[in-house]
Amino acid sequence: MKTYLDSSALVKVYVTEEFSVATRREVQSVGQLPLTGLHVLEITNAFHVLAGRRLLSPEELRGLLDHFEDDRQSRRLAGVALDWPKVFHEAVQLARTHSRLLLCRSLDILHVAAAVELGCTRLVSADDRQLSLARAAGLGAVDIKKTR
Repeated sequence: MKTYLDSSALVKVYVTEEFSVATRREVQSVGQLPLTGLHVLEITNAFHVLAGRRLLSPEELRGLLDHFEDDRQSRRLAGVALDWPKVFHEAVQLARTHSRLLLCRSLDILHVAAAVELGCTRLVSADDRQLSLARAAGLGAVDIKKTR
């Protein structure tokens, strides 16, 4: 697994929003994706926030959660164990080196650090700062806003 999707990009696979088509196409081209505990937390939270804002019905929420769980069970989203102390160490190094210029948020830095720790070569996102950080960390940055 060489491609890492940021949580907000992964949500676009399940919830139709801007750039969902490009994200789904990207996911289809890579097959299996790593899934960290950070992804699980952020995706679960995103689905419940959408329901809390009444943008999803209870039935739609259940459907999304079931679809997400199906992808986990089929290993299309492959749960990976991270050495979180190493990820946080890498994240702190990235913050020290790049945050003054790139103005990245902590969770974006954690995703880039996780991708580095997993040995991924590409990071998929729609966040310009996170993509810049991915490039600075030596990853290929796939901007779903620009893919066709």
